[in-house]
Amino acid sequence: MTNLHERYRATRALTERLCEPLETEDYVAQPRAEVSPPKWHLAHTTWFFETFLLSHLPSYTAYNSNFPRLFNSYYKTQGEHWIQGERGQLSRPTVKEIYRYRHHVDAAINANADRFDPEMLKVLETGIHHEQQHQELLLMDIKAILAINPEMPAYLNTPVSPSRQVPLKYLPIEGGTHRFGVNPEDGFSFCNETPNHQRLLHDFSLANRPVTNGEYLAFIEDGGYSEPFLWKSDGWNWLQASGVRWPLYWHKESWHKESWHNESDEWREYTLHGDMPLDLHAPVCHLSWYEADAYACWAKARLPDEFELELAIDQEHAHPAADNNDFFRHDTLTPRLDTHHQPASNSGFYSLAGNLWEWTASPYVSYPRYQRPAGAFGEYNQKFMANQMVLRGGCLATSEDHFRATYRNFFFPHQRWAFTGLRLARDV
Repeated sequence: MTNLHERYRATRALTERLCEPLETEDYVAQPRAEVSPPKWHLAHTTWFFETFLLSHLPSYTAYNSNFPRLFNSYYKTQGEHWIQGERGQLSRPTVKEIYRYRHHVDAAINANADRFDPEMLKVLETGIHHEQQHQELLLMDIKAILAINPEMPAYLNTPVSPSRQVPLKYLPIEGGTHRFGVNPEDGFSFCNETPNHQRLLHDFSLANRPVTNGEYLAFIEDGGYSEPFLWKSDGWNWLQASGVRWPLYWHKESWHKESWHNESDEWREYTLHGDMPLDLHAPVCHLSWYEADAYACWAKARLPDEFELELAIDQEHAHPAADNNDFFRHDTLTPRLDTHHQPASNSGFYSLAGNLWEWTASPYVSYPRYQRPAGAFGEYNQKFMANQMVLRGGCLATSEDHFRATYRNFFFPHQRWAFTGLRLARDV
């Protein structure tokens, strides 16, 4: 219990440290429906512990009877909840009040830690991982909130070194029958990573690194966004309706002027460190699945399926601690949050873990013989298994003790505000 309780304190503290660069006004903004205000993340993760853990203690009294409706996300079993796209309408409760709420719940967890039975400890561990998921969302949303401002303010005012150039290579991986997913005795996992099962993979080759900004720029300049043959039909329809013509947060130097279309302008990219010249050797970030798939078609390659990536991550023992060791951890917020290529493994792979979530060709569905958890936690994953695509590998915002080779992330194919990129695969 001691280690678990220490992880609880460290996780809760990191969430608040991630908010330290914010001004009060930043906590409330919601530029679009998929982006939640930072204030909401602080409250929702607290509501999770209060609802699923503390409320089962006879001695605990809820902090505020209105908070469940305001800060429940989507759990229909827990009653009504505020509409996601309208979270930014609420100026109250204040940011100060939300912090009081967090500290009230933390104090109650600390005071009752010795009373938690094994099932409650499982809930506590789930809540820790749930909050770590929201730490990623928090950084994604903070970036979206700051980027919409014409001044494009930096989240972190620290220097960033340019990426080194890494030649693209395709490395062979032997197929065969392999086991995927987790067993209960393997430690914590979300239900969508279970059960452990066998799959047959054919031999394939996998790119040694993610696709770079420079390579993606070549796709743009070659007319990739105007060639329907490269796009899935649904992706082409999205492209025409959205008007998207380059990755999210890219723009020209005169983006804010009437002459934004000036071909002589240099490309720039808004990052968590502010607006910067486009780093051509850095992995391309903030792509939708539609864009990733179209690029793969243009490059005469394909997206790997999720099991090919899991196999590569597992065989390479890839982990943020090794592949991404200068990004933030529980004990600090390091000087840079960007997407440089991380050191290669002995076999030549770069950044298999902890750089960008990499899109796969796999739809988000359950594994064979999947058992949906009973109760409210049955809503955690299974209800989203429709019309979404799987991503693997973690990202720059994934905490070290939250990552697993089996971890399955998922987004709708049009979404691109997450830290998403791609790595190519080919059949052999």
